[in-house]
Amino acid sequence: QQVIARNRAVFDPELVARHAAEDSADPTDTNAPNARPASICVSHLVKAFGDFLAVDDISFRVAAGEVFGFLGANGAGKTTAMRMLTWLSLPTSGSGTVAGLDILTQQEQIKRRIGYMSQRFSLYEDLTIAENLSLFGGIYGLADNVIAQRSNQMLTQLGIADSANLLVRSLPLGLKQRLAFCTSIIHEPEIVFLDEP
Repeated sequence: QQVIARNRAVFDPELVARHAAEDSADPTDTNAPNARPASICVSHLVKAFGDFLAVDDISFRVAAGEVFGFLGANGAGKTTAMRMLTWLSLPTSGSGTVAGLDILTQQEQIKRRIGYMSQRFSLYEDLTIAENLSLFGGIYGLADNVIAQRSNQMLTQLGIADSANLLVRSLPLGLKQRLAFCTSIIHEPEIVFLDEP
């Protein structure tokens, strides 16, 4: 009873029915009666490398505020799909939008509105924690005072504000992972892509 009381929204028949209707609708139909605004919308996306189909005709829609994940074996095309959505690779065919922007024609605008954390850390080992945050903040066009304020806030939340001048190579793996995440969100993006974080 206590679990149900604390999680009433999960067991609410009206809410369950609404989510079922959303789930059964065409994922790319943004005009469906129950459709929430889409952050990502993909239609028949394909990526081929010669005769090999790395991504074979995927279609889906991710609503604003929703957490979405790809599950699959190694080589199933998860990273390739993310690379197409984050402007790092063009699809062979199909279409899609990210933050309302076309993945085929608006790559530069998409870059400013998303964060991306790759499965291999993008940190610079020979730079300090603070220098990495400053570098990524600068890449995203943030002013120096904004970079300093956001870096301080993030490092304080991580409990390492006093360690900002440590070289990244000296950090334990878990802390490197959290720092890599911080570099992907320092510009406060609308959408964050995490590739095997």
